[in-house]
Amino acid sequence: MIRLTQAIVAVMASTVASGFAGGVVGATIGRFAPSFVTWLHSPQFHPPPLQPRGVVMVNFDPTEFGFGLGVVSGLLMGAGTGLFLVVVLTLRDAWLARGGVSFAKQEREPVYD
Repeated sequence: MIRLTQAIVAVMASTVASGFAGGVVGATIGRFAPSFVTWLHSPQFHPPPLQPRGVVMVNFDPTEFGFGLGVVSGLLMGAGTGLFLVVVLTLRDAWLARGGVSFAKQEREPVYD
């Protein structure tokens, strides 16, 4: 049976891990495909060789923007995944309890008392 602390740790761990992975992927995409990240930032903005006359250049770092976008997306995906995991485990425990399956109580070891 899943405990509240286990559920909280599962959600937090998946959130942090997905945020880190999203940041790494976003920074990598920003580094190796800056035109894609530039398009995400502003679809009307063109890379420097295609700038029309009279347009002011924007101080924009595609790696930084990709990292930020990846972290935010990863955090949201991780939180959603963690919550989904907790809901599935809770429903499984409820289904097993309704079916009469009980979990054996673990006896406390005298060393930890």
